[in-house]
Amino acid sequence: MLTIMEILFGTVTWSATFRLSTPIILTSIGGSFSKQTGTFCIAFECFMLSAAFFAAWGSYLWGSPYIGTFLAILAGVILAAVFGIFVLHFNANPMIVSIALNFGSWAMTTLLLTKIFKVRGFFHSPQIVNFQPIDIPVLRLIPYVNKVLNNQIILVYIAYISILIGTIIMYKTPFGLRLRGIGINEVGAQTSGVNILKYRWLALIIMGVMSGLGGAYMPLSGLSMFSENMTAGRGFLAFAAILVGKGNPLKAALIGMLFAYTNAITLTLTSFGVPTQLLQMMPFVVVILVLIISNLKNFSRKPIIDNQ
Repeated sequence: MLTIMEILFGTVTWSATFRLSTPIILTSIGGSFSKQTGTFCIAFECFMLSAAFFAAWGSYLWGSPYIGTFLAILAGVILAAVFGIFVLHFNANPMIVSIALNFGSWAMTTLLLTKIFKVRGFFHSPQIVNFQPIDIPVLRLIPYVNKVLNNQIILVYIAYISILIGTIIMYKTPFGLRLRGIGINEVGAQTSGVNILKYRWLALIIMGVMSGLGGAYMPLSGLSMFSENMTAGRGFLAFAAILVGKGNPLKAALIGMLFAYTNAITLTLTSFGVPTQLLQMMPFVVVILVLIISNLKNFSRKPIIDNQ
């Protein structure tokens, strides 16, 4: 029987945390770029679920997880472009477009599952080739770190490298400055000569690429399968991380890790006989708590009363 300390700080929990946080971190970093331009989007379930299907399909057809990942990125970019066309050019309500894309992707992937693989529910096949774990010799010298970080697949390492790259781009480059300027003061940015539409499109493309990578992780991380609603709310967790992190890639990634850590703990708590239904609620309960805590300062502000 595992002890509480082993559950909270054990290598099994933290290794699972790094794996489970990968799709959330990748998607939240991409979404942070869109958030900074003031473009509201909650269609991450759509981008990730569609990307997961095409990743599985591409790997199944060509026997390569890299081709599957390429198709996943392509699917993410195309769907982000669909969102951009409706929101940026047709001035459609981004909330309505996002909801339509989320429900539409579930229906589309279910339809493709039945038409291409001739099954309902899920499709599992050894022909869906996974990414192989990478052994990093340097990490073998550090026992605890070796068990936590070593022998992960390439997408896990890409996710954590992306935190550094995304933060540098956002806060240390002219590109990031213009993105943030658009979100802070659109009129001011336009007056200074920034092409707002161009930068919003670039942010959407980045969002599509990163969401595609996040979606590719799920079928190609060792499962060799695709199932209906495979994302299971991870897109909404990424959206919550973006909101709490206020579009900061580093903060969003840390919040994503918190959600994944909670999920990893629930996996180990099953040995204590805790009901599975209760454990499945924990990551979403943590989302609510984080949102409340992050906005406590707003509750302390006295409301402005208009006496007129």
